[in-house]
Amino acid sequence: MKKDLKNNLIIYFSAVLAVIAVKVYYRTADSEMLSWILAPTTWWVQVLSGISFEKMAYVGYVSHEYQFIIAPSCSGVRFLLTAFVMMVFSFTHQMDSRGKKIVWLGASAFFSYVSTIFVNGIRITVSIYLPMMLGNDVLTEWLTAQRLHTMIGTVIYFSMLLGIYCLVQCIWSHAAMREGTGARRITKCLVTPVFWYFAMVLGVPFLGRLYRNDWDGFWQYALFVTGICTLVVLMFGLLGTAVRRFGNAGAAFVCGKKT
Repeated sequence: MKKDLKNNLIIYFSAVLAVIAVKVYYRTADSEMLSWILAPTTWWVQVLSGISFEKMAYVGYVSHEYQFIIAPSCSGVRFLLTAFVMMVFSFTHQMDSRGKKIVWLGASAFFSYVSTIFVNGIRITVSIYLPMMLGNDVLTEWLTAQRLHTMIGTVIYFSMLLGIYCLVQCIWSHAAMREGTGARRITKCLVTPVFWYFAMVLGVPFLGRLYRNDWDGFWQYALFVTGICTLVVLMFGLLGTAVRRFGNAGAAFVCGKKT
């Protein structure tokens, strides 16, 4: 038991060090240093949107026609780190050997990278087209272009994080032949990603603001993000409940036919 706990702590410590290293690297990185994630993300955006982007050194990838730049701030690194720590801290302790834990650490990094490119490409594409579809008439003093951008990012990133965790949890439970009640599965699929999303998106910035004693705009942003996430959680909960009830009704119907 102690050996297993020690192995877990080593993996957790390695994950935390990796997160800190990436955050320090990202803080001063330009578009050239982030090409490992910006280049494939731009390619995916081009596939989804049909928009051509031109690389500009130390700036990013630019669409002159749509006046849009995929810059370092659009890289999705924070989502990558959030997905990574969620995967590592949620499933490492379920591995029964040090080798599997190490493999899972690497697999979590790779899966987080791939999923970030996939999700971020969708977010950027929506961020380009949705404001154009809505038009300036929808934008008000309250719903500014910046808040609309934040809303799009929060809905997509948060929803996808919930989906990623539920997918991995479902695969893991199936492989381990573990079963639980529908309500318990839905709750677990919501609580864990909610915790990690808020920890990375609001918790870490909160500590930074506390250290600098700089609260300008933070509480408005935190309240806005919390409200959006609450609506997403409610929708996921309602959807999960509906699917579960539909499945139970279908099973009862089939059983009734057989009898």
